[in-house]
Amino acid sequence: RRIVLSRTFRLSARRQPEAVSMDPLNRLLHHFPARRLDAESIRDAVLATSGRISLQLGGASVYPFRDKPNTDRRLFVGPLDGHGRRSLYIKTNLMEPTRFLSVFNTPGGKVVEGRRDRSNVPAQALAMLNDPFVIGQADAWGQRLVAAAHRDPSERIDVMFHRALCRPPTAAEHEQFARLLDQLAGLHGVPAADRMTSRPIWKDMAHVVFNLKEFIYLP
Repeated sequence: RRIVLSRTFRLSARRQPEAVSMDPLNRLLHHFPARRLDAESIRDAVLATSGRISLQLGGASVYPFRDKPNTDRRLFVGPLDGHGRRSLYIKTNLMEPTRFLSVFNTPGGKVVEGRRDRSNVPAQALAMLNDPFVIGQADAWGQRLVAAAHRDPSERIDVMFHRALCRPPTAAEHEQFARLLDQLAGLHGVPAADRMTSRPIWKDMAHVVFNLKEFIYLP
């Protein structure tokens, strides 16, 4: 408790140019070092943002999603979204770790790990881009956005940032996402009048938000 209530622990991870110029290596702790969420928190954050998370306490665990089962090794296939259950309830198997979670350094279970590894490797970015779980949740979020009664794209972009990052977009971010919306409308061949109801457009917009660095790193 004393540690987490200390001034140093509660410092923001946002860097100030003046402090960086004087202490580029952050030896004096003028900002909190950026921390990536652990594997389970990343998966749960994706589910929570898409609106598909189940907050049920207890109950049966679920098998992780796999491309195909292997009954000889008792590797059974679960639903892609795990029925929305939090990662705490995903079954682990020593024969084959859960693919999405293992990319983000979740322990394999074969040896005791007193502290988890904290890596930052290309495979993690590729997982957020290409994993069918993330793509499926982007589609689910896009569906919810299309069904919501937002006045215009500007309001919807604000809602997305508040839901995913708990803050409004900056002016620069708002402009970038407005341009992205134009590009996606052209890519999907959607006229301006139908942009607010185009599920493919908002699926892609949601997927981009999932891939913002701030989504999986604590600022």
